[in-house]
Amino acid sequence: MPPRATNDDHTVIQPINSSSPMGEPFPLKTRFRRRFVPALLAFVGISLLIIGLTALHTVEAIYLELAQQRAQTIERSVAGSDQTAWTEIMAGRSPAETLQTKDASILTAAFEREVREQNLQELKVYDLNRTVLYATNAEEIGTREQGNALREVIAEAESGIVTKTLPDGSQQYELYVPVFDDSGSLRAVFELYEPVGYLDAIYAKSALPIVSTLGLLFLLLGLALDRLVGKAQSDIDARTKLIDELRLRLESFVSSTAVNAALEAAGDDSIHSKRITTTLFFSDVRDFTGFSERRAPEEVVDFLNDIMTLQVNILTRHGGDVDKMIGDAILARFDSDDGSRRAIAAAREIQAIATKDRLPRLLGIGIYKGEVISGTIGPKDRRDFTVIGDAVNVTARLCSAAKAGEIVVEAGLADGGFEAQETISVKGRVTPLAIRRDHNAISAQS
Repeated sequence: MPPRATNDDHTVIQPINSSSPMGEPFPLKTRFRRRFVPALLAFVGISLLIIGLTALHTVEAIYLELAQQRAQTIERSVAGSDQTAWTEIMAGRSPAETLQTKDASILTAAFEREVREQNLQELKVYDLNRTVLYATNAEEIGTREQGNALREVIAEAESGIVTKTLPDGSQQYELYVPVFDDSGSLRAVFELYEPVGYLDAIYAKSALPIVSTLGLLFLLLGLALDRLVGKAQSDIDARTKLIDELRLRLESFVSSTAVNAALEAAGDDSIHSKRITTTLFFSDVRDFTGFSERRAPEEVVDFLNDIMTLQVNILTRHGGDVDKMIGDAILARFDSDDGSRRAIAAAREIQAIATKDRLPRLLGIGIYKGEVISGTIGPKDRRDFTVIGDAVNVTARLCSAAKAGEIVVEAGLADGGFEAQETISVKGRVTPLAIRRDHNAISAQS
């Protein structure tokens, strides 16, 4: 964790073991609304578009089939009125010549009657050469149609529909309908003119109910899914909060280093030990046994909580990590490059406040920098993450050598605030250890 600068003469490291949550709940609802909902809307839109186009195509096909039946009805009615004249036209006789005969009025009347009965705006009849055999507008009879729609109908013998914009801006449908004889051969093409609104009304009546019903069902499905996801998100949030609270409570029993080691080993049950060089801080309440013998248990516990809280807060603020609390003693570690300076600053602040607050018992503190093994000890179902090694023992011995309110450090770590160097014998070591003491707290108390 990088250091955070403060206004005093030292820097502070934010503790990893803090009250901040380890991780946010899985954002199911957010992802549902940002990813799934747009995809669902796109799917619904495409589906409704396909359904609408399919319905439109189906309506057009049905309408063209009805138009072909109407054309066949007109053809039979006209042929029935004057079979000879109609046969001559179908045989290729000039429409103008045929319509100039004495029976022309019969054919014309038959066509006009059918236009009225079929409620057509206009009617044209073409032969296979695209020549107009009959037209509501008599001036068009005998002319030749050049449009591609008629060519395709004659070539494929299938009905076609074209939207035409009139000079006044209105639109109408032109339906090209092939007419066949009894043998199934194409004989002529009828062009029926219908207002746009007529076919659109049919389409609206047939397609819109389907599209709107499916759209409503999709909407209800989306709302149901959103509600379901919302409930799932609430459950995830609640469970995450409980897990996080439990994690924070568990973290209060172990060091930040242990928590980090466990997180780094996520998915792997093994937490590997490693050799490190660190500054160790060891404190112990002086004459705690005598204090405990003369006080009620509740008073002893209250005192321990006060002095432990004081130390943990200051150690953490100075970048230290409390490795363990052993009765009235604390072992902490400072792993940063300037850990010795931080440990000494924390020790001085602890001693100063403990002296100022006139606690019933003061602390002895030892500080030493050395090599330790950092890792887990014990079986997999009950492990302890700690530091072990000679440096830990030496730090404890320095703490034992410290008087109440005093700080004892390895001579090489001391700054100008410490007394002159001296040597002490450390159990387990042949060579005496050079130390320096800081007993300003003792002087302040006296």
